[in-house]
Amino acid sequence: MRLFAALHDDSHQGWIWLKDSQLPARCVVKITNPTNQKSVYCEALQIDTNFLGIYNQSPRLPITDPASSIVVSAWFRAKLGGLDTRSDVPLIVKPSECYWGKFKACTDHPQTVVRVASWLGVLGLLLGIVGVLLGVLSLFPQA
Repeated sequence: MRLFAALHDDSHQGWIWLKDSQLPARCVVKITNPTNQKSVYCEALQIDTNFLGIYNQSPRLPITDPASSIVVSAWFRAKLGGLDTRSDVPLIVKPSECYWGKFKACTDHPQTVVRVASWLGVLGLLLGIVGVLLGVLSLFPQA
C-alpha cells in the first residue's frame, strides 16, 4: 500500500482513509505492520471522489490509485513503527468489529481525552462488579 499523510483536519482523529469494498462503512479495523508486528486499531473511512477532490489539491502529492493507497495520521504511523509517507508499506488491514476491537480503537486513539475516558470506563465497570459481589455477599449470614 502507498502511504499518504492525513489532512490537517484528520490529523487528530481516530480514523484512516482507504478504499476497500470488503469493509463495511466506518468499521473498526486492525492495521498490522508485518515487518515489526506492531499493530493499531482505528476506524476506517472509505476514500471516495469527494475525499479525493479535497485531498488531491496542490501542493500535496495526489492519490492516483485509491485501491492501493492508505491515508494515515502521524500518530498511527508512529505507532506502526515510524512509517514514512509516500512509501510503499505492506500493511495488513483486517476488520475488527468485536467489542475488543472497539475498545482498542479507543485506547489507541490520538486524543488523550478518548484514551482516558476508555480506561475510566473499564475502572468503573470493575468497581461496579466489585460492588455487586460485595452486595451479594452481604446477603449471606456470616458464621
